[in-house]
Amino acid sequence: MRRVLDLKAMAAETALTAGDYLTARYRLPANDAAVIFELVAPLGQGDVGGIAYDVFVFVLTGQFSINDILFEKDCGCKISAGMAFRWTAAPNTCLFVMSAPATEQTEEEVVTINPQAQMSPSLPPPVEYLQGPVPVCQSAPAWRSCEGQFYGGIWASTPYSRKQIPYVHDEFMFLLEGCVTFVCDLGEKQTFRAGDAFLICRGASCSWDSLEDVKKIYVIFRPE
Repeated sequence: MRRVLDLKAMAAETALTAGDYLTARYRLPANDAAVIFELVAPLGQGDVGGIAYDVFVFVLTGQFSINDILFEKDCGCKISAGMAFRWTAAPNTCLFVMSAPATEQTEEEVVTINPQAQMSPSLPPPVEYLQGPVPVCQSAPAWRSCEGQFYGGIWASTPYSRKQIPYVHDEFMFLLEGCVTFVCDLGEKQTFRAGDAFLICRGASCSWDSLEDVKKIYVIFRPE
């Protein structure tokens, strides 16, 4: 997939029949079987036994609960592999689900991503990729699992421009603040603003241009 996938637009355009969390699914394109991307339309309630994946769940529309922890629209969490849970979903709920095969035994837990988490300085993009001043970046990691290949958290940056480079990882992003424009190798220009959720798959080649401060939720799968 060589372009950025606008997940909320895809959820609105995809004919999903609401039902069980495990079966009411639409699989999105991916480079290989190392990671799975899906739109899910759960409705009602049900139980899930432990599965062999670490799973990131993001609520695109509606409300979704995991063991009585309520996640509203534009909220996300990671469910550890092996964890059994009970879910409930309001009508018109649509989720983005990103699943990575577990490679290690970890504590069974639900890890929430807090947009207000305290951030610390983090490394900017490599200088050789930049087209202009080096930005000031901060981040607040929420988890790292699957032997370091699957991780997520909060990231923020001052404005910067980066030339077109191929992505060596899969990355989900939800913009909390700001605006960013991507141009892919096919020449397509896509702009996303606060409130947008999108996915860039491994192998896509695109530039980054932000003219204002940006803050985002990120979830990355970077295979070794």
